[in-house]
Amino acid sequence: MNALPAPSLALPPASAFANSAVRPPTLASASSPPCDRLLAIAAGCVEVIDGWSCSVQDVIRLSTLAAELVGLNDSAPQVCLGMAPHAPIAGPALRHAFFAAIVGIQLARAFRLDAVRQLAVAKAALTMNLSALELHDDLAEKEAAPSEPQRISLLRHPLLAADLLLDSPGADLRWIEAVEQHHEALDGSGYPRALRGDEICLEARILKLADAWCALVAPRRRNRGAKSPREAIHWLLSRHRQHFDPRLLDTLRRLNGSFPPGTLVRLASRETAIVVDLPHGAAPPRRVIAFLGAHGSLYRDPVRRDTGRSHYAIRGYAPLPATTIAPAYWSSLWQLARIGR
Repeated sequence: MNALPAPSLALPPASAFANSAVRPPTLASASSPPCDRLLAIAAGCVEVIDGWSCSVQDVIRLSTLAAELVGLNDSAPQVCLGMAPHAPIAGPALRHAFFAAIVGIQLARAFRLDAVRQLAVAKAALTMNLSALELHDDLAEKEAAPSEPQRISLLRHPLLAADLLLDSPGADLRWIEAVEQHHEALDGSGYPRALRGDEICLEARILKLADAWCALVAPRRRNRGAKSPREAIHWLLSRHRQHFDPRLLDTLRRLNGSFPPGTLVRLASRETAIVVDLPHGAAPPRRVIAFLGAHGSLYRDPVRRDTGRSHYAIRGYAPLPATTIAPAYWSSLWQLARIGR
C-alpha cells in the first residue's frame, strides 16, 4: 500500500453536524471513564435510531453521537473494541450496528482517513439497517433460512435505508452513499446495484468488511457459533477474498491480530481472562484481566495478569461464559485496565 498522509483528527463543526448552532450537548464530560462514555453513547444511539422520524433533529443528534464515538475511539480504542459486544443493547441488529461502527472507525483511522470520513463511516454503520431493524432482529433469533419475502426485503434494505436518509434534512451524500453501497462486492456479486471495483466508495468498502467481521466474531444467529478473531480473518481471506478491498483486509489483519482487545482467553492457570492491550505485531498480548476462576466462578475483584509469566500464559481462546455478566462488571474490567496503564 502506498504511503498515505496522516489523518486529521479535527472535526470541523460545519462538516460534522447539520446545524452546529443547535447541536445538543455531549453526553458525558471528557473526565468520565471511557467505558461509561461508551455506554452513554450506545444508549443515545438506540434512542435516536429506534425513534427515527427523518427529521433534522435526528440527523443532528446522530451526528453528535457519531462524532463522540470517533473521538472516544481516538483516545480509548481498546475500550471501545472490547466493550462494544457487551453493550446493553436489547436488539441484536442495533448491537451489531454499534459494534460495526467501532470496527469501521478503527479501520478508517488505520487506513489514514481523516475524522470527517471516519464520521461518515460511523453514521453509515449505525444506520445501515435503518429500514429493516425488525427483520434483522427476527432473523437473528431464528434458525431457519429467510423466507422468500424476507430475502427480497434484505436485498432492498440498503436502498430503502438510503431513501430514509435522503428524506432526512442534513444527511450528507457521503453518509447516504455508504449506506446504499454497504452490501456491494468488489467483484460485482453484491447488491443492490452489482457495483464493482472503484464504483464502490471507500466508506462502503470499509463498512462491508466491518459488518462481515463483526458478524463472524459476535454472531447473531443461534445456529452459528462465534469464530475466533483468527478464524474470522482466515474465513474472509479463504472464502470471500474477492468481495473485499485487499488493502482493507490486510489493514484489518494488522490492526486486530489474533487477540484484539475484548478477546476472551484461557490461561495456563485455567482462569478465563479478557485481553485489554492493543495488538503489537504478531506477539501475543501481555496484559489480560482474569475474571473467571478455574472452576468458572466469577471473581468479585478481577485481577490483572501478565501472560509473559508461564503460569498465566495464554493457552487458547475461551468461549463467552454462560453466566450472565452485568454491563457494570464489564465496565469494572476496563476501569481496572485503565488504572493499570
